[in-house]
Amino acid sequence: MVNTPVAITNYPRAAACGWNFVVLMSRQGKIRLSEFFSSYSESEKRRILRDIAADVLPRQPKMCNIIEKGEYKFVYRRYASLYFVAGVPHQLNELIVLEQIHLFVEALDGYFNSVCELDLVFSLHKSLMILFEMFIGGMLCESN
Repeated sequence: MVNTPVAITNYPRAAACGWNFVVLMSRQGKIRLSEFFSSYSESEKRRILRDIAADVLPRQPKMCNIIEKGEYKFVYRRYASLYFVAGVPHQLNELIVLEQIHLFVEALDGYFNSVCELDLVFSLHKSLMILFEMFIGGMLCESN
């Protein structure tokens, strides 16, 4: 008999070792970019986006950047008017995820020369290209 951690047996998507999803959201709750690295139904995606808006947006700036919710954790960081939210399994280190979010923001900053919300709105394909260059299947593969 194989010893399987309880968290993995209760939550099948938690077996992945990378991000489950990433969402970029404005302070007003508008989704600027969302990418799901695990398979979710449309209703699950809508529920996740609703949970992010309900849990992350009303938080004070001095509060913790990690929210545990169901089978994943929301690890987020706010830059100017945008929230960068990553949904990760419980066993993933939150500090590493915060550094990966910062690395992604630095890559966007380098490409757009001081990235802003409008850059993401009008150049969504470029933002996704940078995301897909860095993260394959939710795992950081390219950090340059």
